[in-house]
Amino acid sequence: MADETSPLTPATQWPIVWVALGAGIVAASHIGKLPPALPQISVEFEAGLVMSGWIASMISTMGFALGLVAGALADRIGLRRVLIFGLSMLVLGSLLGTFALSSNIMLLARFIEGLGFTATTISCGAIIARVTADSDRKWALGVWAAYMPIGFASMMMFAALILDSFGWRILWAISSAVSVIWIFVVLRVTAKWHRTQKQAVNRDSIPGNVTRCLANGGGVLVALCFGVYAAQHISMMNWLPTYMLEVYGASALFAATVPALVLAFNAGGNYLAAWAMGRGWPIWLLLVLGAGGMALTEVGIFSGALPDSLRLGLALVFGIAGGLIPAAALAASPVYAPTPALIGTMGGVVVMGSNTGQLFGPPALAAAREATGSWDGTFLLLLSMAIAGIIMAVLSRPMEIRASSLNP
Repeated sequence: MADETSPLTPATQWPIVWVALGAGIVAASHIGKLPPALPQISVEFEAGLVMSGWIASMISTMGFALGLVAGALADRIGLRRVLIFGLSMLVLGSLLGTFALSSNIMLLARFIEGLGFTATTISCGAIIARVTADSDRKWALGVWAAYMPIGFASMMMFAALILDSFGWRILWAISSAVSVIWIFVVLRVTAKWHRTQKQAVNRDSIPGNVTRCLANGGGVLVALCFGVYAAQHISMMNWLPTYMLEVYGASALFAATVPALVLAFNAGGNYLAAWAMGRGWPIWLLLVLGAGGMALTEVGIFSGALPDSLRLGLALVFGIAGGLIPAAALAASPVYAPTPALIGTMGGVVVMGSNTGQLFGPPALAAAREATGSWDGTFLLLLSMAIAGIIMAVLSRPMEIRASSLNP
């Protein structure tokens, strides 16, 4: 039988929180290295627009396919083991990509990196939930959501400096080396904590734990809301450099700088959500505000009547509004988990939603671009996703109220 008592710590272990955040940033950097390099990779492998979209989204395939299993497995065999496994897969996938000779091999490399990304991010979120006190948990999980924009933006800027002089393969090799370093950091900082975690491991069957979490309608709605956000956000971030190169003839550095700025503002939105949750704001409200803000800014960004400077400003606001959603969604795992020992499994539900959006978003946007013949033709697709997010967030409200009353 599972341990129904809370395995959560009475006092926050901040060094482990920061190491887990660092691991998430390392994982996100494996996503962020691709957009600036995608034009070079597409030319070298003679990949069309849609194939390039699948290369961009393939890292999310494992999260889509195995997100639930990864979360349940982390609860079963231990979060630290799954984290180290995830970082190791990031190393392996990036090394394979370094020596890839075709688009098919690159797809396989990104698939392996996707396995590593999923295992790393699911286990890190659950670790943070485990090592934080009740009073710190929502704030810490809100800050944890910044791993994606920080890692993504940092690597995009670094990639822009590396690509012209050394090419994308050197970038992939550097990415592998950073992941190796972080494996040793995790092993050292979490060693003592790991020895105390036997009582926190769930012994129920993985299918049973997954079923219990999927039966929670509120958690599923949050995951779906996270998914439509991720589809919009990752599509904009992946294709914005290509868009700026094609439409404005921008340099590689400038084409990487603009989405990096959007991501920096996205991290600011993460912090705003963490601040708000620390003061009692409900998760569903932050999801509504985030999705609504994305919808409004998308209308302006794709409006040809507005000057370019104003559209750029709206893109930055898009980043802030969107940043509210991952922070709120990731903080939902402890709220909706059937027991504290299933936080990893519920985190798998939420992250699977995000990875589903990341998987299908870029190819869908590329298909819309090809069908309409213009990047502005992608507007209706993005707007419909934002509206769907608003609806699902509102529907989750009564379920969150009920779950919070059971898990104050």
